[in-house]
Amino acid sequence: MTDKKNPQLTQAELMAQFAELQVEVRRIAELSAQNNRKHEGESSKSSAQGNTDPLNITPPKEKLTLNNPFSEEITKYQMPKNFAQPSALEPYKGFGDPRAHMKKFQSMMFFNGANNEPVLCRAFPTYLDGATLLWFSKLSAGSISSFEDLARSFIDYFAPSRIYVHGSDYLGTIKQGQHKSLKDYMTQFAEATMEIQDLDPAVHLHALKAGLRPGKFRETIAITKPKTLEEFRERDAGQMEIKELREAQKTNKQLHRRDEDKTFRSNNKEPKKPFKLTLKFNTYTRFNTKRENMIKEILNAKIVKPPARAGNYQDQRFINRSKHCAFHQKFGYTMDDCIVAKDLLERLARQGDEHKQAGPDKNKKEQTTSDPPRGIISHISGGYAGGGETNSARKRSYRAMLAIEGTLKPKKEKHPDVTISFNQVDFRSASPNLDDPVVISIQVGELLVRKTLLDLGSSDDVLFYSTFKKTKLSEKLIQPFSGELIGFFGERVPIMGHIWLTTTMGEIPMSKSIDIQYLIVDCYSPYNIIIRRPALNIFKAVVSTLHLCIKFPVQENRVATVYADHQEARQCYNASLKQIQTKQGARP
Repeated sequence: MTDKKNPQLTQAELMAQFAELQVEVRRIAELSAQNNRKHEGESSKSSAQGNTDPLNITPPKEKLTLNNPFSEEITKYQMPKNFAQPSALEPYKGFGDPRAHMKKFQSMMFFNGANNEPVLCRAFPTYLDGATLLWFSKLSAGSISSFEDLARSFIDYFAPSRIYVHGSDYLGTIKQGQHKSLKDYMTQFAEATMEIQDLDPAVHLHALKAGLRPGKFRETIAITKPKTLEEFRERDAGQMEIKELREAQKTNKQLHRRDEDKTFRSNNKEPKKPFKLTLKFNTYTRFNTKRENMIKEILNAKIVKPPARAGNYQDQRFINRSKHCAFHQKFGYTMDDCIVAKDLLERLARQGDEHKQAGPDKNKKEQTTSDPPRGIISHISGGYAGGGETNSARKRSYRAMLAIEGTLKPKKEKHPDVTISFNQVDFRSASPNLDDPVVISIQVGELLVRKTLLDLGSSDDVLFYSTFKKTKLSEKLIQPFSGELIGFFGERVPIMGHIWLTTTMGEIPMSKSIDIQYLIVDCYSPYNIIIRRPALNIFKAVVSTLHLCIKFPVQENRVATVYADHQEARQCYNASLKQIQTKQGARP
């Protein structure tokens, strides 16, 4: 991870710093040599004249001006009046091939008319920057007498920068690939070869052939075997022309097909007829009151649902605002012009006539017949008890239940049946309110879990995610399960997964431990765990909501009893009521 305070330097910046360090090291070495020579001279003088105080010796000061490394002939040369330096060449900063920079500088200078060495020597420092300019400033005075000397000194000093230039081996890494066109491949290859100095044409051609992707063009090259780059480029140009021609033909065919489809559709299209409502009845009843008042009374009495307000398709500027339809709540026409309202009133009037003709006996008979139920309110369902995760699994479970029910006799168990009964002795609470939920404490694994609700009306044992986190168990133990729990009013809670946990009811020796499969859900609940029909059936437990206790058989045909905690049951019940009130208050 990159530190924000010390960002990573680019390769160019590193090379520039490296070059500056080289120049600085050489400068320090030269200063050290000069100081040594001066020190030797002074020591010889001091030996003759006597010892001097070292504190009085002043170090040499760094020179701030540039030395003139050119000879007297180059310095005194008068530059041409019409000479203009090339502006397209970027300064060399110590990164890249110095030979390439030198050749590019010479070619641009030749283009501008400068072909003598003094002009080249005096113009070259203007295209140096950073470490290279520092190098030039450290050249000794009068050391450059020709452009050849300057070029050789420049190339020798910055020769290490060439290690970052690609060689001929780099061409072997360029491949066409499956999604790259031949034109893009040739362009990339040409750009790479421009950076390689003295590239052998045979190596160039071999790498160009090896990078082609398998296909017809590669097979053609393998058969024809071009011996020069020119022959290969002729084959390549022909292949690209063929491909471009095919693409153009394909595009023209697609456009032609689209035009044909549009023409076919436009010819086969029948002109749309304007939509117009027609009257449903031949004759209409004459009413003593206005239709508008009757429609308002029908809507207020909620005999029919008001129609959805239709959109405005006409220009609102030309609509007559003096006319209004109370049924559709629109301007432009009155209630007498509204065909829908007119048909509605006629239909209601004819239904009223039919009821009158039916007679009083029929009406009495209809009143004594109760209306069928509008629906059925079921319990919370879903999960494993419903038969499985998918609809097909639940259907198979239901068909198997229908096929088995009534055909097989219940199996007799080896152990004798234990009679479980409740009597007056099982009443433990002095509270007059015995309608509280049955809330007990159970042991799950090594933890005692309070606020465990016993719910006989649901089909899945639920462990809430907040309780699971308190057990400090690894979430890797949760097995995936894709499904939802469906509540009384159709609300759906997604299931995170399921887990098997050892559950113990009662206290030793009157206790029983069984592995229970819990569904884990992440939602609010005042309870920690909800034990429902599957677990109660495994325990063979019987719950008495009247006595607020649960009984189940244990070893030696004995019956264990676990009583509910009335205080925790009342707290959980009050908390659930507050949650319901909060949700109702949040609704708009």
